[in-house]
Amino acid sequence: MLKKIAIQDLRLGMFVADVGRSWFNHPWRTKSKLLSHQEEIDQLVEYDITEVTVDTEKSEYDFDAPAEAQPESKVTPEAKPESKPKPKPAPTAPPKPVRTPEPVSDVELELPKATKAYGKALDTSKALVAACRMNKKIELHAVEENVNELVDSVSRNRDALMALMKLRRFDDYTYTHSLNVSVLAISAGKSLGLDETDLRNLGLGTMFHDLGKSRVPPHILNKPGKLSDQEFSIMRSHSALSGDIIHEQHLNVDDIVFKIARHHHERIDGSGYPDGLLGEDAIPYLVTICGLSDVYDALSSDRVYHKGLSPHEALKFIYSLRGTHFQAEWVDRFVQCVGIYPPGTIVQLNSSQVAVVMEINPVVLHAPLVKVIADPAGVIYNRPQLINLADETQAKGLQIKKVMPRDEAGFDPAFYFHPPQE
Repeated sequence: MLKKIAIQDLRLGMFVADVGRSWFNHPWRTKSKLLSHQEEIDQLVEYDITEVTVDTEKSEYDFDAPAEAQPESKVTPEAKPESKPKPKPAPTAPPKPVRTPEPVSDVELELPKATKAYGKALDTSKALVAACRMNKKIELHAVEENVNELVDSVSRNRDALMALMKLRRFDDYTYTHSLNVSVLAISAGKSLGLDETDLRNLGLGTMFHDLGKSRVPPHILNKPGKLSDQEFSIMRSHSALSGDIIHEQHLNVDDIVFKIARHHHERIDGSGYPDGLLGEDAIPYLVTICGLSDVYDALSSDRVYHKGLSPHEALKFIYSLRGTHFQAEWVDRFVQCVGIYPPGTIVQLNSSQVAVVMEINPVVLHAPLVKVIADPAGVIYNRPQLINLADETQAKGLQIKKVMPRDEAGFDPAFYFHPPQE
């Protein structure tokens, strides 16, 4: 029988049938589990899960008896069974093999905290758009708090948020785009050695950079076909409107935050908008980082009417803008930061095995840390192997042969971005 249980009433021996969350919002590889370790309950608490569904028939816990009367063997499988008289001695059982823990990457360890930070920031992104549409006051403190959490997560491990951004699928590009641009920009800025002030201003500016789209008519904003000249002119006005909103709201932010919002579509050859800024000195580097992040996410995101480019194709396009739209030096730096195989990318190795990229290697972009998921025949391994392709001892000649689409790989790479449970 299924029964709702508050998290504080969970006990070892209970069988959790459903945690009530989507995969990316709970810590286990499955939604069901027989609780045998306190750590499993602690993980649910860490994810702010307040209630779960248990199956009383599959549980080893006696729901009719008080907790203190529960037999020890019902609480933990490691407990010794009650001794019973036996007609003859039982043969000695061979010891159970010790299960070697699966290798866990740094990005997997950071992912729970990154998931919380991303989820809160996504809610704030929606609130920002809603406030602008209804001419309500923007809660700057909430935005600053979310940006600080993103910066803190990137400081611990920048690939976790990058992986989350790639693995999660959303229906509404309007809300996720600004957040993804923030993640990209903060991650790039961190790897470039920007200080805390720059990172936080960059995070604020990128969260605000598309606020002006809240004043663009929906039929233009969401039009699947080519925009007319008049419609394109209206669409281009969004960057200036983003700056206007910051001033109208009297937000207490640094001037560079306003410049990021207004000028992220400016280009060094003067072809950008709204002010046609010309030359490298006319465009601050934080604005350039936002501009590169904006283009990359727009190119690589799936939309209802547009299939996103692969990371490699998106970066190839950005590289074609090197020296014309963007400073060559900053394009090179951005490519190095993002990596040609971002976390979450599915790749085929030269052995024909299939792997998921876990962390990029900024020094050797073509040799990231990967988790080998399937054999050449496509059979999923029970225990995926973590391999640093830049380490000759580990790689033993393995290299990335090509990027594989999700539907071709036959599995969801998101499954492999949680630490394994014992």
